[in-house]
Amino acid sequence: MTAVRVDYTPNPRQVVFHDDPRPRRWYCAGYGSGKTFAAVMEAFVNATIRHPGYLGVVVAPTFPLLWQGWVDAWRALFPQDSGLYRIREGADARMFVRTPCGQTSTIVLRSTSNPRGLEAMNAAWAVFDEASRERDPASYAVLLGRLRRGYPGRQRGIVLTGYPMTRRHWTAKEFGAGPGTEGRTGTHAQWGDRLHAVIRARTRDNPFLPPNYERDLRARPSATRAWCAQYLDAEFGAMEGQVYEAFNRSVHIVPAASLAGRRWRRVVVGVDWGYTHPGVMTVLGQDGAGDIYVVAEEVHERKIVADTADGWVPIAVKLARAWSPEGFFCDPSQPGHLETLGRGLRAARQRAGVFDADNDVGEGIRTVSARLESATDRADRRRGIVGRPALYVSDACTHTVGEFESYARQRARDGTFSETPEKKGDDAMDALRYGVMACA
Repeated sequence: MTAVRVDYTPNPRQVVFHDDPRPRRWYCAGYGSGKTFAAVMEAFVNATIRHPGYLGVVVAPTFPLLWQGWVDAWRALFPQDSGLYRIREGADARMFVRTPCGQTSTIVLRSTSNPRGLEAMNAAWAVFDEASRERDPASYAVLLGRLRRGYPGRQRGIVLTGYPMTRRHWTAKEFGAGPGTEGRTGTHAQWGDRLHAVIRARTRDNPFLPPNYERDLRARPSATRAWCAQYLDAEFGAMEGQVYEAFNRSVHIVPAASLAGRRWRRVVVGVDWGYTHPGVMTVLGQDGAGDIYVVAEEVHERKIVADTADGWVPIAVKLARAWSPEGFFCDPSQPGHLETLGRGLRAARQRAGVFDADNDVGEGIRTVSARLESATDRADRRRGIVGRPALYVSDACTHTVGEFESYARQRARDGTFSETPEKKGDDAMDALRYGVMACA
C-alpha cells in the first residue's frame, strides 16, 4: 500500500482530545471547532493503526447527518482516488479501509435512529458523531455493548463529538457537565474520571478559523446570549423550566483560591433544615462593594439538630469559628431547631445570632436572579460594568452549583411553567436565598 498524505493539522483542543488515553472520550465543542474532522481522524487511526483488520462502527443520529457530515469530511481528507478505501452504500452501508500492513478494516456506517440496527456485531471501536443530537441514550448503551473484539491487548473505545446540550441530556449524565458533576474531576476546559474524558472547545479556541468567523455568528439577529453561550462558548444550555436561567459557570463560578484570605464586610450563614433530604448550611461573604460570594457549604443527610457528635450544632460551631458570621439565618418553619442551634452556639461562646430567615420565595428568587444578571452584565464588555451588586460562587461549593443548574419550576398540566419552584433539589437554593436576603 502506498503512503496516504493526510491534510490535517489539529487545533490545540483537538490535540488534547486525540492525546487523551481514556476509552470513552467526548469532544464537546462549539461551531467551527473541528468536531467532525476530529471524528474522522479517530476512525482513520482506529482502522489503520490501533485495530487493523478489525470491525469499527461510525454512527450519527440520522443517515443524512452521517453522510453529509462525517462521510463528506472523510472524503475531503481522503480523496476516493487515494486507493485507501471503498464505500458500499445502501441499507448495509460499509467502508473497507486498507491498512499499512496489507489488511482490510471494515467500518460499519449506521444511524442511531433505530438502536436495534446496531446489534449483532462485534466491534473494536466506535465513533458517535453529533452524539448530543441523539435524544435516546439507548444507542450509546448498545454501542458500548458491541465493543467486544479488537486487536489483542489494545483498548476498545468509543469517542463522541457534539455540542453541549442541557444538563439533563444523557450525554451530560454519562460524561458529566463539568467538574463536580456525576463525580467527575478536572477543570472547566477538561474533566472526567478513570474511564471518561470530556474535552471542551469553544469556537475561539480554533486559531485556524477566518478572522471574522465568530464575530459574524454573534452578530446574527437570531444569536441570543443563550445561543452564543451554548453553540459558540460550548456551555451547557439551561434546563427546561430552570429557575435561575442566568446562571453561567464561566461567569458566576470563581476559584476558591482567589477568595482565600479575603476580608469581608459581613458574613452570614443561610440554613435549610433537612434529614431524609439534605440539610444545608451555606456561608456567604459580602465585600465592600456589596457583592456576595458563596464561600463554603456544609451538606449532610440524616443529621439531627442537636448538640451531639452526629448533629448540626458542632458543624455550626465549626463554621462560626472559621468565618465569624454575624448570624445564622434559618428556615423559620422549625422554631425548636433555632432554639437548639442558639443554645449550642452560646455554649461554645460564639457570638453569632440565630434568626428567622425572610422566607418570601418569590422576592428571594428575584433578588438572587438580579445579582446573577448583574454579574453577567459585568462580564459582557459590550454592556459595560453596572452598579448593581452581583453574586458569585466558589468552585468548592459543588452542591450549590449543581442545584443552580437543576432548580426547576413546576410544570402545569398544559405544559407551561408556573412561577413556583419544584419542592425537590432545592435545599442549597433555599439556604442561599436566606443568606442573600439577609444581606439585602
